[in-house]
Amino acid sequence: MNRINQLTALFSCQFILGVCLVPPTYTQTVVETLPPPPQLNKSKQSPVPEEVFVPRDLDFRVPDLPVAQKVDSYLVYIDNTSPTQLEQIKQTIPTAFRRQHQGKTVIQAGIFSKELNAINLAQNLQSQGIYSHIVNLTTAKEVALKIRKFKS
Repeated sequence: MNRINQLTALFSCQFILGVCLVPPTYTQTVVETLPPPPQLNKSKQSPVPEEVFVPRDLDFRVPDLPVAQKVDSYLVYIDNTSPTQLEQIKQTIPTAFRRQHQGKTVIQAGIFSKELNAINLAQNLQSQGIYSHIVNLTTAKEVALKIRKFKS
């Protein structure tokens, strides 16, 4: 650093005086650099332990869900699967279609989670002269319908 300061002082004096007594000489100066960072001796380092998950009481847990309740389904179906019967039913229930039930082809008029809704549909069909069945799909038992007599 002293050499740089000496050269700077020499050139400064020459320019201040306006006279160049000595022609400037350019010399190469070696500036000391910082020493390289110390090498870490990897053999002396302690091994990095692997992270192990240890559950704590404060950790989030999914709450236990109650045992799923059985949801009954009630199928309203018609045994007669003739094309004319299906067309007649579709006039009242546009979503009716043919399907397999217990090894035979039937017309599904509807499927409900409440027995009362299935009974209402079956009675509506009965009022049109279409006899239907209701079966509980969870228990595979047929629901008995009270037959209403209609005045002619």
